[in-house]
Amino acid sequence: MHPARLAALCLLAPASIYAASTVSGCGSDGGHAAGADSGGGESSSSSGGDSCSGPAPGGDAGCKEPPTPPQTSAEPTQTSHDYAISALYLGDTDRKGMPSADAWKSLGYDLDGKNTAATSTDVCALAPGASTQVQVDGYGAIDNSWGANILPIIVMAESTEPICNSTCCGPARWTEMMVVSGFDDSAHNRTTAVGLTGALLGGVTFLPCDVGLPMFDPSAIWPVDPATVSGCSGAGGCPAGTNPVTHALVKLPSAFQVDGLFASGAPVDLPVDLEFPDGSALPIDIKHAVVTFQPDRPGAVTNGTIAGVIPTQDLIATLRRIAGGISASLCTGSAFDSIAAQYEQTSDIVYDGQAISNPAGQPCNAISIGLGFDATEIAPPSVIGPGKPAPPDLCGD
Repeated sequence: MHPARLAALCLLAPASIYAASTVSGCGSDGGHAAGADSGGGESSSSSGGDSCSGPAPGGDAGCKEPPTPPQTSAEPTQTSHDYAISALYLGDTDRKGMPSADAWKSLGYDLDGKNTAATSTDVCALAPGASTQVQVDGYGAIDNSWGANILPIIVMAESTEPICNSTCCGPARWTEMMVVSGFDDSAHNRTTAVGLTGALLGGVTFLPCDVGLPMFDPSAIWPVDPATVSGCSGAGGCPAGTNPVTHALVKLPSAFQVDGLFASGAPVDLPVDLEFPDGSALPIDIKHAVVTFQPDRPGAVTNGTIAGVIPTQDLIATLRRIAGGISASLCTGSAFDSIAAQYEQTSDIVYDGQAISNPAGQPCNAISIGLGFDATEIAPPSVIGPGKPAPPDLCGD
């Protein structure tokens, strides 16, 4: 990550954050930066109530809430799949990769049960200096301050850099894997079943960039990030014979399928590394995350969604560590304080460590996030790769 750009904003890496084979975060001044009060919004509610106005994704009416378990005893299939994310959509392009200022409005879920506009008052208290545009929801009351307010900051900082449109823009090559049992991925199926299970694993570099492009087919054995496997964080690494699936730190014991859609069930904490073409990364820990996707064809899923929140102070602490890897002068002082304030002003929701809410008057302390993805089936994970080197931290404690 270029020191000058990082020093300017702390995460001024290319907006062309990419995942695996498809670059989907390139170009576009989507959304609106915090502080740019342009008025309007998708909701007409002044009280922040539950009613939804404006189109939901796909033209459906009503709020786009996370799916709930179906009232059925139908058994899942006996098949297992290992889907690897092959395209990640951050909010500045649509799911076809086309730049769109409104793309963020279709990514995510209604997490707080409210459809809020800039004029809404029955909502959490924004950070000092924040524009009320921060609390504007997307289509179907989708909560996605990440796409609306943070992504444009990255894109703005990236305006003079070439757009990354290659699967091999830098040495980092990554994916996220979803190992699920019981899911019917036959095309256009309307299966409903309970009792599905799953595990989420991170993937580390598949191939050096000068060797070839990553493969997304059943022959690809993608190395698993040991940081996502229980018992592998010590100096000795993973014990011999560790099964990454059974020892995954993030498991989905209550997943289900409803009308064809896979849903992860009870919310989980999901760490995601957003990789940049120069090899640097922004690690974010999405709390209370919900993961859904739909069958595309056997061996592939589409319309994937990851929705949850990022505690604001966690993000700021991450930015401080990244800044500390460049210069100790960014650990404290007015330069970093101004950066921190800018990100605090994107807080739009409340997370208490157990649940997401949006109570009137309580300080907003988290940033809602919605990401989209497509994924393709690869070989079951059987190899645990080397851990990612920890970035330098001149800030210490």
